[in-house]
Amino acid sequence: MIEIETFLRDESGEFVRVESCRNPPPDSDYIEGAIRLSVGGVEVIGTEEWDYVDQLWCYLADMVPKVRSVGNAETFFPDQPIRLSLQATGSRILVTAKIGEEVRRASGASAELLEALKAAGTVFFAKMSELVPQNSYAEAQRELAA
Repeated sequence: MIEIETFLRDESGEFVRVESCRNPPPDSDYIEGAIRLSVGGVEVIGTEEWDYVDQLWCYLADMVPKVRSVGNAETFFPDQPIRLSLQATGSRILVTAKIGEEVRRASGASAELLEALKAAGTVFFAKMSELVPQNSYAEAQRELAA
């Protein structure tokens, strides 16, 4: 089972599910938030690894077609030394987050994981286009649609 939730940090530092947000983020250039990605019950990343969430989603959107075409992709978080990687292994994808010395790994069905990333990213970018219309997420949306 794949679970993906996206949160924005409000002015008080609380995390609010992006779907529930009604007001634009405090700073449209540096949108703080987190992605909670759980694969098979293992939380690979969560709210403790918060960062500039719109940039992180753009990086993830770039990873989806890459892992489909070459079998692997990796990225670092925008403002932290956290590495997130996707590695195709047969019909599954190994998701790995290296957070300092800690390594979190989980494996999920390839089609299910990629579809979940695509769906969650589409919801995120649609909401961000509504909350922050001056920011363009068109390229990331095209990557997810590919």
